[in-house]
Amino acid sequence: MMIRRRWLVATWACVVVGTVRLCAAPIQAGQIFIAYDNKNIGVFADTVSLSGTQAMAPISLAPSSFTTTTLLNGGGGIALDDAGNLYVTVQNFEGTTNRRGLIKIDCNGNIVWKADSGGTTDYRGVVASTTLNRVFVATGSGIHVYRADNGQRLAGESFGGNLAFRDLTLDSYGNLYALRESANGQLVIRRWTPGNYTGSGTVIFVRGATTTDYRSSDPRALAVDEAGNLYITLNSPKAILKVRPDPVGATVETTDLGSVDAVFLTPPNTGILIGLDYDPGVQRLFASHTGTGIGQILWIRRDAPSGSTMTAFGPTNLSGVRWLAVYPTPEPAAGLLLLAGIGLKRLVGRRQRRRLTIAADSHSDQVRG
Repeated sequence: MMIRRRWLVATWACVVVGTVRLCAAPIQAGQIFIAYDNKNIGVFADTVSLSGTQAMAPISLAPSSFTTTTLLNGGGGIALDDAGNLYVTVQNFEGTTNRRGLIKIDCNGNIVWKADSGGTTDYRGVVASTTLNRVFVATGSGIHVYRADNGQRLAGESFGGNLAFRDLTLDSYGNLYALRESANGQLVIRRWTPGNYTGSGTVIFVRGATTTDYRSSDPRALAVDEAGNLYITLNSPKAILKVRPDPVGATVETTDLGSVDAVFLTPPNTGILIGLDYDPGVQRLFASHTGTGIGQILWIRRDAPSGSTMTAFGPTNLSGVRWLAVYPTPEPAAGLLLLAGIGLKRLVGRRQRRRLTIAADSHSDQVRG
């Protein structure tokens, strides 16, 4: 899922028609990316047409790999930054068993760098921002931080203590959200504000603490939309929650916080729900699952009524499906024409760029301090 949800047009000649971007680079707006089969990233069309056809040949991470099981552990987290680069977490870095790592792939499908984590702490979901020049990785013990430009591990910037996290997402203001399931089964989201990516963050959503609602629900993925709604994939029950965070927050996970605004159901034969992302241009959520015999990509509009069932499309026989990411299409207000050769053009609004620039400046001040 940024930033997994916000993006810039790169310096290729490019035309935007409605909400579809046409570029020379293989990776384009609207495409859907799924980690699967131990080492591959599949690319499918698309968030607009919902055709589900293969858009380009799979991108291979070999000799690195991630797990093919339905377990939470084992890498296969995937995200796009705001310039169209992909980041994938792996379980077996460069073929070394249980050596965690991170790989960056550019918008042409080429591997830019490979980063060895230096350890065996499990790597899960990931989120990245070129504006912040940071990649954040959800791990079995805290949140690890890398430079986005060169893959340098910034061990001194790790945060989140020894809490286990499952997935991460960033909003356009630079707020970082982290999903976890506590040792007692509580469903929890924590938040860090721009320039303050330290400590354990603020608890803004909890279920399963003072009630049994969604306790031990096996959440896997997290997404955020432009209105600040958060979305969580669950596996018990098999559904996606649309939640509203508590405006104040707390420091502990022992009291239910926030509200559940909608529950989106899944069609028959849905497997384990793992990946989740959001495309603001079409106002749709997309999830990946491990079931076969139906499309392994599910979608639904973010404003669908609670109780609505997601629609399946796309490939039906991928093995070892893991996380999913989408390359967002322009938001409706930004469907404009870019003339060939003009270069950079921001498509998500000057205000959002200013927000992230402020967050980046604040983060730099924090690091220097």
